[in-house]
Amino acid sequence: MRIGRCIPWQGNAELKQPSQNNGLISKQIKAAEKAQYRKDMKRGKKIDVDQHLFIFILSLVTPLVLYFNRHLDDNRLTSWNWVFDFVDLSRVGLMLTVALILAWLLSRISFYEKNKPLVLFVTSCVMASSFWSIPEVIVDGARYFTQAKQLSVYGGGYFAKQWGREIFAWTDLPLVPFLYGLVFKFFGEQRIFIQALNTFFYSSTVVLTYQLGKTLWDEDTGFRSGLLLLGFPYVYTQVPLMLTDVPTMFFFMLAVVATVKALKNGGAVRILLAGFALFLVFYIKYSTWMLLTLIPIIYAYFIYVNPTQTIRRGLVLALLALVLTGAFFLVYKDILGPQLGFLLEYQKPGLHRWGESYISTFLFQIHPFITAAALFAVFTAARKMDFRFLIVSFLLFLFLFLQVKRIRYTMPVFPMFALMAAYGMGEIQNKKVTKQVVFSIVVTSFVVAYMGFLPFLNTLGVQNLQAAGHYVNSIPGANVEVVSFAGDNAVVNPATAVPVLDIYTHKTLVYEYEPVKPEVLERVKSAPLRFTWEFSLPGYYSPKPGTKNIDALVLISDDPKRPLPQDIDKKTSLYPFQKIFNQSSNIFQYQTFVTVYHK
Repeated sequence: MRIGRCIPWQGNAELKQPSQNNGLISKQIKAAEKAQYRKDMKRGKKIDVDQHLFIFILSLVTPLVLYFNRHLDDNRLTSWNWVFDFVDLSRVGLMLTVALILAWLLSRISFYEKNKPLVLFVTSCVMASSFWSIPEVIVDGARYFTQAKQLSVYGGGYFAKQWGREIFAWTDLPLVPFLYGLVFKFFGEQRIFIQALNTFFYSSTVVLTYQLGKTLWDEDTGFRSGLLLLGFPYVYTQVPLMLTDVPTMFFFMLAVVATVKALKNGGAVRILLAGFALFLVFYIKYSTWMLLTLIPIIYAYFIYVNPTQTIRRGLVLALLALVLTGAFFLVYKDILGPQLGFLLEYQKPGLHRWGESYISTFLFQIHPFITAAALFAVFTAARKMDFRFLIVSFLLFLFLFLQVKRIRYTMPVFPMFALMAAYGMGEIQNKKVTKQVVFSIVVTSFVVAYMGFLPFLNTLGVQNLQAAGHYVNSIPGANVEVVSFAGDNAVVNPATAVPVLDIYTHKTLVYEYEPVKPEVLERVKSAPLRFTWEFSLPGYYSPKPGTKNIDALVLISDDPKRPLPQDIDKKTSLYPFQKIFNQSSNIFQYQTFVTVYHK
């Protein structure tokens, strides 16, 4: 009986002992796991800190490397070789350091991701509007201003009938001047309204880039691409100008996004919007015709994804776009035909003489991190066999194949380049590091543009016209006579300065235009700025019958020491006050000096 009682008792004792040991072992394992976790956390934090520090240092060093190799930048407007001769490098370095710290802080927070399209739109608006003080540094602005003003003065019917006839169109297409003219008509002839419109186009392009990235891949890729479009310093200098490049970028991206949405989701409204958007792209600029070769690539992708629906939707969309485009071409065939012939005869050969190097465009005028990420994305997409990537990379390959090197013609492709880079950066595992890289690109590009490009462009001689226009606005009276003259070897017709001056003043300008002599036209036949000599000023500048009170006289010259003709010298004696504007950077051959005489 005792033995019988002992056996269960011993058995229970033997079973209880291992249970106590297991609990002890379990505690030891948990303690070891916690210790290992703490070690891993410390190691992870150290690695994380090391990565962020590496990005910070690399972002700070990269602009310095570009600075010391700035002789490689041959951009025709904002070459680093010119820009940083006018800039205090120490101030730029200090601001860049502060900006990169801000980029790191932004990578640690996420409140700005709650409404991504709004964040992108507002941020890009604020950044772009910081450059509104830039003067009209490209003489082509005189053409677009004049075409727009003719619509404002004479009405939309006149513009529709006389565009390309009495309205000098050169090689322009009518959409952008038409929009600018409507702005003048309804809001007033002030440059700030055009700048606000172009800023809207730019910010909307940023949002459209986000939408395309989100549609093709995911929201993070779209958001990165929208932010990366803020990493193109050159673009900031184009937003304030009265040109077609920023609107072209917007309308092209609008057409691409609308086409993708129409083919993917269908719907009558989407198809109508896409067809109309394609029509607008066709008549914004001749160079955009080449961009439309992307549309068949988009069709091919969606036919692969959904053949039946895509073919039906695509046929309706293509038919609508062709009908609208063809109708416009028939109305203006007598204008568009000769323009196309002239482009082949004059503009196409000139592109080889007027281009810039890829080193300039993709390393100096675009943040080099974007270029590196886009290049990495090519190999990533090829490895994954991601056909969607061809939609955003096709045009870049086409431009490289055709050797298109002028940055102003490359600008409409910049959103696609940002999408390529965003795709490549998606391969970075540490998302906080990815954010830091993106924000570092944005702040570095803005600092370079704001503290480098902006002050440089404000030192150019064309700023004299801006300053003189503002000064003329401050003096009493309404009528101002303008006289312009230049030497025998002038590269720009001095009469072109009149509409540029008109951009900045609300006074009535009076100018006696004289046609250019045939021998001068022959001399400039292959010149890059040939249009300035063939450009005739509209009749609203001609002296009006009965106009007697001329309140001021403005002299525009390419040489401040040039002797005045006797009759002009006699006129200046009638005005007791004068103001001279003789700023010059001595970089460009075209110089503009202005003297204002007034009572």
